[in-house]
Amino acid sequence: MNNQDQEAVASGPVIGAEDRIRAVGAELSESLAALIACLPGAPHRPTQLAKDLGVNRAVASRVLGATSKKDPLDCLHHIPGPEPLRKLVRASAAHGAPEALMGRALEAVDGFDHLIRSEAGTRPALDALISSRLPGARERFELASKYAVFKGLSQLKGVQADTWLGTAVIAPSADQAERHDLTWLNGAVAMQRLRPGVTARFSYRQRSSPTKSPEEPTPTLGMFPLDEFCINPAAKLRAERVGDTVQYTLPDDLLGPQDLVDMFVVDHHPAALERCSMGEEIRQTSLFVEPAMPVANLVFDVLLHRDVFPGSQPELIVYDTGYDGLADANDSSRDIDRVSILENIELLGNGMNEMRAENVPTYAAMIRKLASRFGWRPEEFRGYRARITYPVYGWQICLAFDRPRPK
Repeated sequence: MNNQDQEAVASGPVIGAEDRIRAVGAELSESLAALIACLPGAPHRPTQLAKDLGVNRAVASRVLGATSKKDPLDCLHHIPGPEPLRKLVRASAAHGAPEALMGRALEAVDGFDHLIRSEAGTRPALDALISSRLPGARERFELASKYAVFKGLSQLKGVQADTWLGTAVIAPSADQAERHDLTWLNGAVAMQRLRPGVTARFSYRQRSSPTKSPEEPTPTLGMFPLDEFCINPAAKLRAERVGDTVQYTLPDDLLGPQDLVDMFVVDHHPAALERCSMGEEIRQTSLFVEPAMPVANLVFDVLLHRDVFPGSQPELIVYDTGYDGLADANDSSRDIDRVSILENIELLGNGMNEMRAENVPTYAAMIRKLASRFGWRPEEFRGYRARITYPVYGWQICLAFDRPRPK
C-alpha cells in the first residue's frame, strides 16, 4: 500500500470514482449557476449571455443547459471543457460578478480539469465513464461515436451506402429431413464511391458445417440479382467465384454523390444447415451480417419456417473481428470478442406478406418474389429483426438460435 492509500484509510473510507465524479459535477453546477444568477439580465438566454460575456453562443447555451440539470453526471456530460468555462468565468468580472463567486467557480473548473486528467485521461474518456451510469447518455454517446467512425471510414475506404440489407430465410429441406435450406437476400441502398481509384466490393462466403463429412457434397450456390426492385439505378456488379466465396465488385466508373446505385442479390443454399443440435458444443445456428462498407443503417432479418427451431428465441451477438476474424457462436473462446451494444431484437410477427423495412421501400415485394420462386407459404414464417444505426465497420452482427435436440 502506498502513502496515499495509507492516508486515505487513516482519514476514512475511500470515495469511489462515481462519488468523486458526482461531487465535482455538483460543485461545478452550483458555482456556475450562482455566478450566472448574479449577472444582470436574468433570466439569461444563450444569445444575450454570449454577447455580454464575449463567448461563443454554443458555449453559453451548453452552460445554461448543463447547470439546469438535476443530476451532476448529466451536468458534466453536457458542459463545455475547462478552457471555455474559465473564459466565461473571467469575463463575468466586467459585469460586476463578486470575486468570491468567481473564485469558487474557477476552483470548480480546476476540479473538473483535474477530474478529466486523473479519472479518465481525456474528455471523451470521461464522457464514456459517465455514459455507463447515466440513463440516455450512453445511447447518445454511442450514436455520436458510431457516426464519427462511419464518417471517418467512409472517407478512408472511399465508399459508403445509406442502408445495408441482410435477410436470411430458413426453411426445411425438401430432400434431406435432417437439414434446412438457407436463402440470403443481401443488398445495399444508395451506394456511392467517394473518390476514384478505390475498390468497392462485397462477398458471400459459403461456410461449411463443422460436422460435414468428406463424402457429403457442398451445397450448391444459386445466385441471381433483383435489379427490378432497386430504388436507384441498379449497380452493374461483376461477380467472380474465389474458392468458397463469390465476390461482387462495383464498376470503376461509379463516382460522386450524385451517382447512387442499389444492389440486391440472392444466394440460395439447399440443405446447408443442420436441423438439430450436435451436442452441447454445437447447439446453436448463428446467422450473421458483416456490411462490406461503411453504412448509415443496417437492417438484418431472419425469417424462419414454423418447423425451424421451434420455440427458440434469438440471441443478438456482436463480435469485434479485428483480432481473430469471423466468429462462431458455438466457440466459447470467442466470448472475449463480444461487444456490448444497446440495440435489441424486434419480433416481426408471423406472415411474410406483412413484413416491411423503412429504408427499403421495395422490401415486401422482394420477399413475395422469393416466396413465389422457392415455393414458400408466407403464413408459415415468423420474423426477427436487428436494426442498427451506424453499425461499426468490421463488427460481425449475429442472430443465434438454439437448435432442437435430436429425438
